[in-house]
Amino acid sequence: MKRIGVLVCLMMMVISVLAPATFAASNDAGAAASETGFEIVSSTPENGATGVSVENLSVKIYFSKEMLQNSKAAKAANDKQFRLTDSKGKEIPIKVYYSHKEKKDGLMMVVSDTINNNITIEGDSEYTLTIGKDLKASDGTSLGADQTITFKTLNQKRSTMIYTIMMVVMMAGMIFYTTRATKKAMEKENQAKGKSETVNPYKEARRTGKSVEEIVAKDQQRKAKEAAAREKQRAKEAEIAAALEEEPVSSNKRVSGPRPISASGSSYKVKVVKTKPEKKSTNPKGQSGKQKNSKSKKHK
Repeated sequence: MKRIGVLVCLMMMVISVLAPATFAASNDAGAAASETGFEIVSSTPENGATGVSVENLSVKIYFSKEMLQNSKAAKAANDKQFRLTDSKGKEIPIKVYYSHKEKKDGLMMVVSDTINNNITIEGDSEYTLTIGKDLKASDGTSLGADQTITFKTLNQKRSTMIYTIMMVVMMAGMIFYTTRATKKAMEKENQAKGKSETVNPYKEARRTGKSVEEIVAKDQQRKAKEAAAREKQRAKEAEIAAALEEEPVSSNKRVSGPRPISASGSSYKVKVVKTKPEKKSTNPKGQSGKQKNSKSKKHK
């Protein structure tokens, strides 16, 4: 009992010594923010996020204060406060951008510069963005404590496998439904022609494992059902034909009498132009009066 009591006391002493230090470490950022009002409001991806795309890996951060800097030196000093590392602690080259459109929201973006440095972002890996305590807002306020945003990238192999499986399932489904639709269309066509699909009971029994008698009975039921459907269709067609014969439809329309064009609402008027009849010439074509008189004298 004494030994257990001593061990419990030692454990309590260790916890009491370490707990304040741990508490202080975890609350440095909160204490600094409460004093200066300068803190991280949100980020994309969030701390602890998973499934982050490896393409153009970047982190968007919204601060509680404006972040635009008035000089190149101040901007360069701020850029050095951002550090992106992988799970092994290897530093990834980055570029830091400020937003002029959303400057009041304190927007900044940290983008991995992998193309110019021939570095590949690995899938299913953990990355950490560290923001240094000396990061300054536009008004000169410092962040006051280091802060980190840790996230995990997407497992590309697993995603590719899932997409492949989904594609195979979709293709299989399309083939199945297409085959089924084609089969139904052929069955309807055979029914319209009065044909029935023949079934080999022995082959079907081997394929399905059912007895020949059961397959034959099912096939007979199917044929009887098809015959009843064909008979019903014939009766319906005969009924329609009889109705058409009893009430012939004429395409000719009769009217009570001629009607003027104005009766249909037209305002078009026909203008009639009268012409004077042409006077017929008494002289034959191509002859003058003297020639005609000389000819008449000769006849006398």
